[in-house]
Amino acid sequence: MLHNLKARYWPFFAIAMLLALPAACNGETAQDFEVELFDGGRFSLSEQYTDNVVVVNFWYPSCPPCREEMPEFQRAWEELEEEPVRFLGLFVPRGFDTENTAREFVAELGLTFDFGTDHREAIATAYGIEFYPTTWFIDRGGKVAATFVSAMDAQRITEIVQGLQ
Repeated sequence: MLHNLKARYWPFFAIAMLLALPAACNGETAQDFEVELFDGGRFSLSEQYTDNVVVVNFWYPSCPPCREEMPEFQRAWEELEEEPVRFLGLFVPRGFDTENTAREFVAELGLTFDFGTDHREAIATAYGIEFYPTTWFIDRGGKVAATFVSAMDAQRITEIVQGLQ
């Protein structure tokens, strides 16, 4: 019976493993966007990547892998915050999650990098986001360097950012 169960779920496992691999980097310029940050400031992608590597994480609070990886992003941010890098947690309203629940989650975990809301999923749609969490790494020339559809750990985030500086 266990063998039949494994065989039955193998296609789902294979798809999950493919989603965890980085998407092919095509070197295209990242589409510009601007959002209001939770702290009231503004974040314009094109203004940031001229001086910084930019890490954009698409997430929502009730997404289990998103919740799992947020402390890892905080650890990476704490290690990298003195370097030319900007992190943006881009909350995409899904299901019952609201900007208020996203703000509560950020406060509960003590997350200190930038957060904003992708109202009406406009940015996620433009970026072709289908699965969460998804993280985009954008180099200092504004080119998409890497995209990951999976929960990431601090070591991998840090390695990618340092490799782009």
